Amino acid sequence: MATGIMGRESIFRGKEKELRVQGLLTQDGSKAFERGREALRTLYASVMGREPSVVSDADTIEFLARGASDTRVYLRDLKRRGAA
Repeated sequence: MATGIMGRESIFRGKEKELRVQGLLTQDGSKAFERGREALRTLYASVMGREPSVVSDADTIEFLARGASDTRVYLRDLKRRGAA
């Protein structure tokens, strides 16, 4: 299982510190979550032209909540603004 590194720049910016999601997953859910993390890593690399420095749990949750299409739009805008 991947571990987060505090202080690294996340993919999704502007998160509110008080909006925290935490939970326990089944073994099957955990495997699906990690597939989501890899899908986000792949999508980020295809849009941004480089690998992300880290794909955090929070980024993975955000990606799964937004979906691939909305995330692609978000990343294209991030790249256009030069924020990545």
